[in-house]
Amino acid sequence: MDNPVTTSVARAFHDSLTLSESERELYRRIAGGEFVHERTPELDRLLGLGLVIREPLQDGRYLPVPTGRIARRLLATESDVLEQSVARLAEIPALVADLRSMNPREAPQGDAVVQWLDGVDAVNEAIATAADAATTEILAAQPGERPRKVLEKSMFRDADALRRGVAMRTLYHVSARSNPAVRQRVDVMSPVGGQYRTRSAMFQRCVVIDRRWAVVGDHAEGRPPADGAYVFRSPAISAFIADAFDLEWTRAEEWYADGGEGDTVTTPIQRTILRELHSGQDQQQVAKLLGYSTKTVNTHLRRLCTRLELKTVYQLMAWWGSSAASAERELDD
Repeated sequence: MDNPVTTSVARAFHDSLTLSESERELYRRIAGGEFVHERTPELDRLLGLGLVIREPLQDGRYLPVPTGRIARRLLATESDVLEQSVARLAEIPALVADLRSMNPREAPQGDAVVQWLDGVDAVNEAIATAADAATTEILAAQPGERPRKVLEKSMFRDADALRRGVAMRTLYHVSARSNPAVRQRVDVMSPVGGQYRTRSAMFQRCVVIDRRWAVVGDHAEGRPPADGAYVFRSPAISAFIADAFDLEWTRAEEWYADGGEGDTVTTPIQRTILRELHSGQDQQQVAKLLGYSTKTVNTHLRRLCTRLELKTVYQLMAWWGSSAASAERELDD
């Protein structure tokens, strides 16, 4: 009998998006307007992946789906799958600890694959040690506020890694663009090889080094970043977390991207706050999620209310959900 866990994992990953030569040839024919009267495994695959659709009024006619729509759908689908999988990965330590507590005869291993580190200082020390030993790549997703002293302390270490030829990519929340310390770090590190992007949507905090070592927050019990984090010394888990980072990276905006807000009513941070409020969070929860104070979140809401000549957050949320704000809601997607 199949192992249900192994089987479910295999099903999640076996279906590659790479097309065979025969599938590519069939796609070329369909894109060229040819009729396809016979159902083949190649046609079924193109239909299954959503790359073509059947023309209902003409038997044998299939139409290619616009590539932009394909990209948006696949990115959204894979993002959901990765987010669910990363959340499940973060639950592993709690499950293992619970099982171990019920089995006192099992001695803890000295070099554990998963380890909880108490306190932000212990986490930062572990990251620094791993970064000093990095040989190929350092990935960092930092959705919360980054204090100046933390950024300055890590700048020399990261610059040394870049000089050693280590690739470095950092993902910030869009609100970091208004942080002078972050802007200074990006201006200093970009010329020597650091890459930086921002996302308006929230993402999971993580650091991955050489796709063999990773640190993530506590998504099992919900402890805040200041309480500590989990360290994974597993290449398989670390590579999986790196894949989740890569997906967020493809959906992010280059730090020095051309263009601005133009005539938009809301700022990126205001849109992030409104989206989280609309999903059911309150101001305190949004502040915790973004790494801000509740006062800062309320200040952003108050400024937007003033611009729209509204008096309450309730009126603001009604506006956000109305057709009048539809163009604003589509920004950053």
